[in-house]
Amino acid sequence: MDSQKGKQEIVYQVYPKSFCDGNGDGIGDLRGILKRLDYLNDLGVTVLWICPVYASPMDDNGYDISDYYAVNPMFGTMEDLEKLIYEAGIRGMKIMMDLVLNHTSDEHLWFQNALRDQKSRYRDYYIFKKSREGRPPSNLRSVFGGSVWEPVEGAEEYYFHSFSKRQPDLNWENEDMRKELYEMIRWWMRKGIAGFRVDAINFIKKDLRFPDGNPDGKDGLSGCFPYTRNVKGIEVFLGELKNEVFDPLDCITVSEAVDVPYSSLGDYIGEQGCFSMMFDFSYTNFDLEGKDEKWYKRKAWTAEEFRELLFKSQEEIQKTGWPACISF
Repeated sequence: MDSQKGKQEIVYQVYPKSFCDGNGDGIGDLRGILKRLDYLNDLGVTVLWICPVYASPMDDNGYDISDYYAVNPMFGTMEDLEKLIYEAGIRGMKIMMDLVLNHTSDEHLWFQNALRDQKSRYRDYYIFKKSREGRPPSNLRSVFGGSVWEPVEGAEEYYFHSFSKRQPDLNWENEDMRKELYEMIRWWMRKGIAGFRVDAINFIKKDLRFPDGNPDGKDGLSGCFPYTRNVKGIEVFLGELKNEVFDPLDCITVSEAVDVPYSSLGDYIGEQGCFSMMFDFSYTNFDLEGKDEKWYKRKAWTAEEFRELLFKSQEEIQKTGWPACISF
């Protein structure tokens, strides 16, 4: 990826629901953002990163997308979004959208088709496994807690979800599914946006064996991370994503990728990396104990420890590419 892409931009993140209400219904929306464009321009903002406004049941604040090609009526219409893109452009500002490629909502038509018909072409767009004598296929714990396996009603099988049970993971081993995602990205770029902040991208490659792990909590489950995050082979998918869409479309891209080893940064950023820049979270969970139960146990820490980890993050990333720096 072009190592200079996005370096000179000042990006302002907008969570639409709480930003500005443009129609008086008490919920922030696209018209509200439009009303504040001059204010944001005066601040020196050059890129607006808009959190998900796609059609969604909002089980996970819009990161559960039910239709990649539609706007959630809560936030307005596609015409509102198109006007926002146009008006931002007049002011010399760009629009960057959130993009979720690891999973969809369970209300997405692909998943609904997969549930209805085991012979559907969409069946292999997701991950299904047979039960083990009425039990889940393995004892892995999802990121949000509870099993990664959700039973399919009326069948002796389960579907896989790294996060919420309402966010079934996509099967990136399926080439047809990947092609559909790439065409969706092209469609949005034709709308005139500048690029994407890509959610949970280092989860797209799975160890599809999903074996039992050593139980590490009172729930008897084992963290799913060794089989779902930073899995060997993800560099192939990232390379394809870069070559098929991000490079040809000249996107500004930011990856959200937790616990990527510094030795693997070249797959994400730099001249050969998939993204313009990345968020590094390697220093953000240092106050949490253990790898697989880190959401539950806190430990003591010092300012010196935090400083050392933060400096290491900056130093390591800048050896390879560009970090997306965050200010509050």
